[in-house]
Amino acid sequence: MKKALRVVAYAVLAVSFSILFSGCGKQAAVDPSASKIVVWSFESPDVWVPIQKSFEKANKGYTLVYQQQTFDATYENRALNSILAGQGPDVWAMPNDWVYRHKEKLAPMPDTLNKTIVIDKFVPAVKDSVVIDGKVMAVAPAVEPLVLFYNPALITSAQTAVSANKALSKEQKTQYNGFLTKFSQTWTDFTEAAKLLTVKNGSVVTQAGVAMGTSAITSANDLLYLLMLQNGTEIVADGVNQATYGLPVTTAAGAQDYPGARALDFYASFADPNSANYTWSDSLGNDVSAFGQGKVAFLFGTSRTENVFLQDYPFLKYRKNYVPQVNVESDKIKDYAIFNAFGVTKSSKSGVAWGALSALSATNITDYSSATRKAVSTKKNNYDISIKNRDGSNPESLELATAKSLVKGRYPLEFDSFLRKAIDSVNAKTNTSQGALDLASNKATELLRQETW
Repeated sequence: MKKALRVVAYAVLAVSFSILFSGCGKQAAVDPSASKIVVWSFESPDVWVPIQKSFEKANKGYTLVYQQQTFDATYENRALNSILAGQGPDVWAMPNDWVYRHKEKLAPMPDTLNKTIVIDKFVPAVKDSVVIDGKVMAVAPAVEPLVLFYNPALITSAQTAVSANKALSKEQKTQYNGFLTKFSQTWTDFTEAAKLLTVKNGSVVTQAGVAMGTSAITSANDLLYLLMLQNGTEIVADGVNQATYGLPVTTAAGAQDYPGARALDFYASFADPNSANYTWSDSLGNDVSAFGQGKVAFLFGTSRTENVFLQDYPFLKYRKNYVPQVNVESDKIKDYAIFNAFGVTKSSKSGVAWGALSALSATNITDYSSATRKAVSTKKNNYDISIKNRDGSNPESLELATAKSLVKGRYPLEFDSFLRKAIDSVNAKTNTSQGALDLASNKATELLRQETW
């Protein structure tokens, strides 16, 4: 399922390239050794036929060679072996947390493009990931913020149950229905809504209020990073040289606070049978599938999650809303995003490759064809980001103003795995949240400081 989430989502990038390549300009003369522009991405070759025609018409003497790839466990090694063999790719699609990992293999943006690609005009999440040591190492046509998917039918059923419950006072009914209406504003309201949406047979959860709390959740890492950021945790510091999510911070009152541990405790509480927040059990199966089958009311995910719904559950009626916040003050609202970046490999002999990325960044694409679904432009806009405007309409666009991405050093997969193991140990009660984070951060720091591969 995770593979499906990744592969389907990459399809949103195809249409952008038809516009991207059209702006590269004609070339007076072409070095035969650099006449092929090899692009690695994940779409069907049929999608690339018009893209190839557009590129080759605008760039006489050049040929676009599209090589469809599958994003799986071998993708990275296949790319590296191909680069070493001199077979490309010139333009390489990769997850945003790979940009730092492969910074030595990527050609930074030429200074001549500084006025064309103005990095300060990109949303914060892109700038966080692609600017390394002051150089632009990649660009991105779209970003995928973490959003909240919900099943409106289950919420309506819960509201009906609340209204029909004669044991509740009028004030309680008003309060509970308020939770079920304003669940996307604060984590307090969200937690109460999740409880109302949870159905149990004894101690067994048969309908989950939210899929959250274990390492098996598809967006487990992204959710935990989000909670840490919202609680004031600095995740990585010292120039990507230290994992700091286990360290304390000093409050305004001078006390020591451990926001990372608080975030982990809160996350894990949703899968703890002894917690009042208990709403999820891995016995319900894959979280995305469980939501698609109507067994879950709330699910956190990105546009690639939505693509799975469209493919596997075409009749599913769902809606989207913003992720809840710890602090609703406008300057404290924090969101989280992932995306696919496009870099130019150092092995590329063609200057057209960065010219193509220049055209892409200048275009700032906001919409794609229905076949590739909508993608959110990386163009920065001046949105009103107050909590009152987070009303559920097009949450991705507004979240980009406050979304952050994370640089995880040379070993992003391992960095993620350390936190998943921390979640596991808290779930199993073999360690405290602080102890688990201390262990995870120590291991992560060792990798962050490792100079060689």
